[in-house]
Amino acid sequence: MATPTLKLPLAPVQFTPLSIIRMIWLHRLAILLIWLVCSAVTAIIVRTLPAEYKAEVSILVDPQKIPNTVVQSMVTTNVQDRLATISQQILSTAQLQKVIDDFGLYKREKKDMIAEEIVQLMRSKIKVSLDRGWTNNTPGAFRIAFTGEDPAVVAQVANRLGNLFIEENMRTRETQVEGTSEFLETQLQDAKKRLDEAETQISAYKLKHNGELPEQMNVIAANLNRLQSELVGNRDAIARAEQSKKVLEDTLGLAETNLQELIDRDTAAAAAPPPAAGPVVRNPEAPAPARVLKDSEKLELQLEDARARGYGEAHPEVKRLKREIATAKAREEKEAAAAAAAPPPSPPQPKQADAAEKAAAAAAAVAPPKILKERGEVVQARERIKVIKDNIEQNEKDVAARTIEQERLSKAITSEQAKLTNVPVREQEMAQIIRDHASLSAEYQSMLAKSTQAKISTDMELRQKSERFAINDPAHVPGKPDSPDRPLLNAVGSLIGLGLGFLIAIAQELHKNRLLGAWELPDEAPVLIHVPRIQPVDGGVVGLWAGWTWSRRFAVVSAVIIPIVAALLAARFYLGR
Repeated sequence: MATPTLKLPLAPVQFTPLSIIRMIWLHRLAILLIWLVCSAVTAIIVRTLPAEYKAEVSILVDPQKIPNTVVQSMVTTNVQDRLATISQQILSTAQLQKVIDDFGLYKREKKDMIAEEIVQLMRSKIKVSLDRGWTNNTPGAFRIAFTGEDPAVVAQVANRLGNLFIEENMRTRETQVEGTSEFLETQLQDAKKRLDEAETQISAYKLKHNGELPEQMNVIAANLNRLQSELVGNRDAIARAEQSKKVLEDTLGLAETNLQELIDRDTAAAAAPPPAAGPVVRNPEAPAPARVLKDSEKLELQLEDARARGYGEAHPEVKRLKREIATAKAREEKEAAAAAAAPPPSPPQPKQADAAEKAAAAAAAVAPPKILKERGEVVQARERIKVIKDNIEQNEKDVAARTIEQERLSKAITSEQAKLTNVPVREQEMAQIIRDHASLSAEYQSMLAKSTQAKISTDMELRQKSERFAINDPAHVPGKPDSPDRPLLNAVGSLIGLGLGFLIAIAQELHKNRLLGAWELPDEAPVLIHVPRIQPVDGGVVGLWAGWTWSRRFAVVSAVIIPIVAALLAARFYLGR
């Protein structure tokens, strides 16, 4: 009868430290081989990598020399944005291609790469970094680094790039401020043109509506009051002239009646028979012959008539008569003085007087009767009538002139009232025109101030008194390569080989899924016996290579090493770019 077999539950494989150490120990030769091969390949590849040198130029952001409170710069972009723009311009294909041609860069790469790839390769070797300042976290400087194989050429290229940044910054700022100045000048001229048009419109409007403008309202009101006062005064003057005309017409009738009586009397006296010859005896009761009026007296009568018609002392007619009266009196005084200075006529002799009387009597007896010369009273009456008629005629002319003046004043009052009525309309129209003019004037003043500021800012940029870039520390020829870091790469390759050996050993043991030691058994599993390690009789290999042929071992090693070599070669190619 068969003995029953005791089956104990086995615990799953656990990665205990002893198991891992056991795996490593069993495959120590394979791990050592993989580690040595990887380290050797890494060392060979790293040794063949070309050395690259890095040169760096430091550029200082020199602030504006003139305070912003005195001159405001037209370039308001911050340094970061300006650097980004300048970097795009410097790193353009045309700029970099010129630098490559000037310094003869990438001669070896030109055999296998096209121009765009070479420019992209150089662009990847240039690095721009900012140095933050102490205040406001604004950049006070920035650095431009270039990496290449030739140390001297690398330093020259870095300095060239730094100068390009400085020149491009100056050109960009000058272009920006000049463009701003030209734009503002154009806007200023346009604003001035529109302002001139608005001023011309205001002038034309004022000329067209002169007398109806709001600022002339007080003048219009004063003119209206004056015209109304003149109209009332003229109406009163016409009334006085009409009254004076009536008085003069009555006086003319009386004067003509008196003249007619005098003429009739003289005619009757002329028709009477002549008196006997003898001494002429004057009747003491007969009226004395009328005295002939002097010129000054006639003018005084005219002056009285003018005053009777209502003329004041300031009237031109009154002034004229006063001047003529003064002239006439002066002339009469001269004539009187001359007459007084002349010798008196000699009295006639008696015989001569008798002869004259006889001759006169004989002539009177022989000659037919004739009309005697008009007496002074008649002449005076005729003169008075003439003066009265002249005054009436002058009065009529004055009334006609004042009537015309009345019509003129009425029309002027109507015109002034129309102007006064149009003032609110003109005020509203002027308010709109002036509002547009004020807006254009404010715009012009603003553009003028901006244009002046832009010109000052442009002059400041041209004199290099604004913010600018200056080389703080030029690039020097580097003494040691910046890359590759050979110790680091060798260490990394060695660690990769060691880790790869560990992974292969662990994977091999997991694939076999075998018990590595009693510590992997659960606690309740009894251990009956320990079997010591049995060496093969023929001295064969145990562990990872046990039972493997040499071809199989070579295939496994090749499968491990070839990917490692390929990865290292790819890394070398990448680092070489």
